[in-house]
Amino acid sequence: GDTGSGHKSPPPPPSYVTHRQVADYLDKYAKHFGIEKYVRFGCRVTQLTVLTEDENKKVEEMTTAVDEKKEGSNHGEMQSTPSFYSCWPSISLEWTTVTYEHVNGNDPTPRMQTHRETFHHALICNGHYSLPSFPPIPGLRNFSGRILHAIEYDDPLDFKGQTVVCIGARASGADIAKEIGGVAAEVFLSDSGCERWEEFGTKGENVVKRVPRTSWIDDEGGVHFSSSTSSGKDDGVSTRNKQEWVAKNVDTLIFCSGYDYDFPFINEKSNLELSFPPGERRVQPLYEQLWHAQYPSVSFIGLPHSVVPFPLFELQANAVVSQLLLQSSSLLSSSLTEKETEGLIESEVVQLPSLPERMEQARLDAASGGPESSGRVQDTHFLGSYQWDYCRKMSRIGGVYDESMEKYIATNKALYDRSGKERKQILPGEKDKYRETRFQRDDENRTYRIIYSEMEEEKATVS
Repeated sequence: GDTGSGHKSPPPPPSYVTHRQVADYLDKYAKHFGIEKYVRFGCRVTQLTVLTEDENKKVEEMTTAVDEKKEGSNHGEMQSTPSFYSCWPSISLEWTTVTYEHVNGNDPTPRMQTHRETFHHALICNGHYSLPSFPPIPGLRNFSGRILHAIEYDDPLDFKGQTVVCIGARASGADIAKEIGGVAAEVFLSDSGCERWEEFGTKGENVVKRVPRTSWIDDEGGVHFSSSTSSGKDDGVSTRNKQEWVAKNVDTLIFCSGYDYDFPFINEKSNLELSFPPGERRVQPLYEQLWHAQYPSVSFIGLPHSVVPFPLFELQANAVVSQLLLQSSSLLSSSLTEKETEGLIESEVVQLPSLPERMEQARLDAASGGPESSGRVQDTHFLGSYQWDYCRKMSRIGGVYDESMEKYIATNKALYDRSGKERKQILPGEKDKYRETRFQRDDENRTYRIIYSEMEEEKATVS
């Protein structure tokens, strides 16, 4: 804005931060709260195994004996039962580390060590942006050009002068198409939600052609796009006509089709029923997309997608911890201090339902296709606009839902909706001007204040 002297002051700090800024924030967060001392770096988990009931009893007996020896007194009677072990079993984890040894002044020699320990609970937080998902496309073998996934994308100049098809039009697909559009000869952005061929941008500058779903590839390598559009009603019944387009002489296919869930340390030896077939993008059986429905001592942080990640993941983590404390209090009468026990009661933590209820809910969720009940297994973990009710549910389970939390969630929703609205105004091939908007939160009123917006300034100039 103008400072009054005719000199414009610089815009405030950005609301849309870069990945480097996020990494720096996490690093400072860990240092500030002293988290690093609890982290074992350089560990590659190779095996997760749910212990049997007999193995669990042995672990608890050893744990109790060690605690009694440390404290020099009786640690308290075990309050656990066979049914507790069958639902909340301990978890055995195996992992490897690599150390380097210098022998006789030679180059360091790597030495791998295998470790194994038993834990009462395992929180799996390995993310879901590392194993590329490639949807099947009939005739793909006919394509002789370059095929890659968005995870491999780096420099738009690699595609200078090429004809490129980006398969998938969510965040990564749209962003890559825009970047490549400035240097490529042609860019096709294949969007399953698109019903017709559309062109955006000025010829010779960020031209992107938005086309329907990629349906097949012919014998000559032509990439076909097809859609079914409504053509009115015949005898009162809506009819649909199939339309098809083709892109010829395509140099590169970029699959912007998301990622598969992957847990390489869970296998037939894990004593854990867990299904996550490649291509399905669905993990089951899970209760509330978080706890293993049969064994809630195994939980999965961060599976939902199309969300604001940090706030949602934090509420998930809080919900998990609340249940761990709750179960710990039932496992050993003296496992919690009086203050901790009072805190659990005051926070009104919601206990997870019974095993049959969890399994039934997990079955229904896995078959629904997500909160929109689309029936598509790939949408099982999609939340989008449903994430706010999910956050409320997590905060209630964790015992932290109150007026302050509601204001926090409502403000997040307001910011998310505004950002989405601005993003939709940006056509393929245009600059991402929405990223220049700067917000200031107003949690008390469940809203925000815009302190700088390039898009608003342009509107004011036009008017």
